[in-house]
Amino acid sequence: MTLSSKPKVTQAQVMQCRIPLPQPVTLGRNEIRFRDYVSLRLIFDDNSEGHATGFERGMPLFDIVNGMAPHAMGQTAAMRGAVKKAGLGPAPAGRPVYMRGISLINIALWDGFCRQVKQPLWSVLGGTRSRLPLMPVIGYGATPARIEQQCKDLASRGFKTIKIMIDGTDLETDKALLNAARLALPAGHHFGIDAHWSWRTPQEALPTCLMAQEYGTVFIEDPFAPSQWRAIGQLQSQLSVPLAVGEDVIDRHGFLDLCTVAPILRPDASASGGVDGVLEVMMMAAVNDRTVIPHVFPALHAHFGFASEAMQCVETILPEVGADPIDGYLLDHPQIESGDLIASQQSGASTAVDWERLSKLATRTQTFEL
Repeated sequence: MTLSSKPKVTQAQVMQCRIPLPQPVTLGRNEIRFRDYVSLRLIFDDNSEGHATGFERGMPLFDIVNGMAPHAMGQTAAMRGAVKKAGLGPAPAGRPVYMRGISLINIALWDGFCRQVKQPLWSVLGGTRSRLPLMPVIGYGATPARIEQQCKDLASRGFKTIKIMIDGTDLETDKALLNAARLALPAGHHFGIDAHWSWRTPQEALPTCLMAQEYGTVFIEDPFAPSQWRAIGQLQSQLSVPLAVGEDVIDRHGFLDLCTVAPILRPDASASGGVDGVLEVMMMAAVNDRTVIPHVFPALHAHFGFASEAMQCVETILPEVGADPIDGYLLDHPQIESGDLIASQQSGASTAVDWERLSKLATRTQTFEL
């Protein structure tokens, strides 16, 4: 098959949807009742499809994807680089915004390509293992008693590392939560913490970070915004526990800065340039002896871990927590066994959603045709 005869994109469907949570959850002082997502479906002239979904997170992601989607029309999945180049445009001013839309298009093109060749993404990349540690996230509405109960339950199910979202502004509250976790977890099980950019300076961060280090945390995530890579480096120099950063970094240039100061990188395919963007981070991590824990979307991100041992684990918000309801609409449901994610055998990037069911929750839609 020649390049010109490969399937071309003939339609792009963009959907913004609001999915209510089974019950409200609290994170710090915020109550979360729903999640907003934007999903993209590319349809090729052989009737194959490619899907991608991203968190809206307060951005006009629907409009951003609509602005980028026309660049995919008439292109084959093999021409992903050309689509990205056209989307970024000649001037740099809009690129931090455009990258969110380009990321979803890149994921959908890769998903379509893998379905066309009838292989899972990890197989196309080149598999190295068929199991990958899965890290559950807890901390919504956290109390010491609840953290204790969740840690005991998750450890009994085989999960070796658990991520706890802390308050970050109340040292005594966080100390009580982490003490509950360390007492609840049996030998061989660990916790890490997510500070959610709670601090502005290393001086502000240090008391909580030193306490967490003393209590046995195996990583500290997002002490600062990823653009504060100098502050990240200063804080890391005062700690033995590794910092994990990068979930909102949009390209390899930002990760290159972080790679010089932080041991754990946190790409997100839906924000960091799609599949191609994460591949760049995985290579960067491998050659610089860093590890990777990607940001959510475990079904998609696990493919990179099945293809590279630079990935330490993938994180997940389990269904019983209810804070990431898009997973319930995936068509390729991740298989979990003794705390590990098992490599999918389905073609694609594990991003396909039940479009018709999800569309019942749509708040806006847009279709482009060739």
